[in-house]
Amino acid sequence: MKKIIGITGGIASGKSTVTSFLTSKGYEVIDADAVVRELQQIGGALYEAIRDTFGPTYFLADGELDRITFGQAIFANPEMRGQLSMLQDKLIRDALFDRCQASQSDLVFMDIPLLFEKNYTGFDEIWLVYVPKEIQLERLMKRNNLSQADALLRIDSQMPIDDKCALATRIIKNCDTIDMLEIQLTTIISEI
Repeated sequence: MKKIIGITGGIASGKSTVTSFLTSKGYEVIDADAVVRELQQIGGALYEAIRDTFGPTYFLADGELDRITFGQAIFANPEMRGQLSMLQDKLIRDALFDRCQASQSDLVFMDIPLLFEKNYTGFDEIWLVYVPKEIQLERLMKRNNLSQADALLRIDSQMPIDDKCALATRIIKNCDTIDMLEIQLTTIISEI
């Protein structure tokens, strides 16, 4: 029987570092962000829905979605964020479900940043990648070249990390070195 483990955490918490480690060890990881990017490509179902709903403002001259401008608008405007959520939730859920069902692996990890916020279910375990808000803020500002205000808008648009901790099966603390993170992951994997 297939075991499905959800991986989540706040923005800039280190989910990609965790999933890169898992992939390097041969585990299958389904990445919700990658699925969204595919759906947003020209001709994709989400691409068409975004263009129809929000107009051409957020598209580049070559027709591609301008992810930076669109992302800034979405995080700054709760009404737009709600509209986008309604457009994409079912499309993303269906695509993730299809990929999980198609997997031949007995153990599948699903990297879903908004797992709790969007009420995803059906996991055998949920792993939360945890960092304190001040580290999260610093990482996000550096990674995305954002002002503190813009970074806080993105962080605050998600469920508070302490609330997520209460819902997770396992908490992976990513406040130290990558080596320490990998030791934690190796231990956790040996327990499942």
